[in-house]
Amino acid sequence: MKLIERYILGKLVRAFVLSLVALTTTVWLTQALRQFDLVSAMGQTLITFFQVTLLLLPPLATVVAPVAMMIAVIYTFNSLNDGSELAVINSTGTRQWSLLKPVLLTAVGVTLFMASMTLYLSPLSLRLWRETITNVQGNVLTSILKEGEFIELEDNLIFQLRQRAPDGTLRGIFMTDSRDPDETVVYLAERGAVLDSQVGVFLVMSDGTIQRRNEKEKTISIIQFSSYAFDLSTYSSKSEAPPYRPRERPTSYLFSPDPDDKYYQRKPETYLQEIYTRFTTPLNALVFAFLPLVFLSQAETTRQSRSTTIAMASGSALIIAGLSFTLSVASGESTIAAIALFMLPIVAIGISVALILIGIQPRPPEKLLIFGDKVTARVKRMLRIPVASVATSGG
Repeated sequence: MKLIERYILGKLVRAFVLSLVALTTTVWLTQALRQFDLVSAMGQTLITFFQVTLLLLPPLATVVAPVAMMIAVIYTFNSLNDGSELAVINSTGTRQWSLLKPVLLTAVGVTLFMASMTLYLSPLSLRLWRETITNVQGNVLTSILKEGEFIELEDNLIFQLRQRAPDGTLRGIFMTDSRDPDETVVYLAERGAVLDSQVGVFLVMSDGTIQRRNEKEKTISIIQFSSYAFDLSTYSSKSEAPPYRPRERPTSYLFSPDPDDKYYQRKPETYLQEIYTRFTTPLNALVFAFLPLVFLSQAETTRQSRSTTIAMASGSALIIAGLSFTLSVASGESTIAAIALFMLPIVAIGISVALILIGIQPRPPEKLLIFGDKVTARVKRMLRIPVASVATSGG
């Protein structure tokens, strides 16, 4: 590999990694806030919160990886142009292959990364996420209790707690049980916790009293206890496995789903759609790498703003992504849509590579370039960014 190729490859890889980390972290934080409300409402610990949210990283990384690839290409070649390095490369007769090769190597690496995600890691992490959420929601008592509210678990059985601690401990427990018409039992405890064991689900209360009132004899007996377990197995919704969706199933399962799968019985076309999506999504890395390069592989003078060219590069890649999404939705029921879903990225990649190697760079009309430069200059003035003089004519 030539020195210039290694130089470009290094810039691309660094830009991609930084973009991927930044984008994934940003999207992950938005999802984490949603999961925090869900997990904290069920009295779970921070460990459970991080377990739930970290399982979302593989599918999130799959979504943002093509965008990170596009940002890396745009940043790298725009910086090469600003530093006049691209002009030197073009003027010395360096073959276009020297520009394409580092982009190709990076894009292939990202494609393999995305393939491992879509075909294996993302379904696995989503499956584990589903199981974790199901386990968190498994105990109805844990999920429906709210501080300060009286909850009727069933007729004549009322529960209330003063506070739920961050570690899941229940404080200030009050429970009245009048299911037996001859006796009313009132439980008061300083603290307690829901214990899930092999023999059942129990509310273990500590430091409290039990008041029994005999309705016939009108007598009351009070018993103090340091620890008391109340059986809540009736209110546990555990046992059966969660219903997995197609995107949570292993890739091998999608090719031969269980005929008794309820989701498959309702929407069999979604399984085909998921198969096509998993195999075509990694190709987006190549599309998002080569399309911007078509517009940015040739040097431009520093007097010309590249904002319009960059907008065209980004827009063309996003249009292809939008078409791919539309085709993927229809691919489960339409053979034509399925074929088009595979052909679209392949054709886009082929045309892009051909244009790059030939050295043809699509350029927007001069008036559009001037308009884009003026808009960029106005935005920079609003943001108080130093603005170079805007070219009003070509040359």
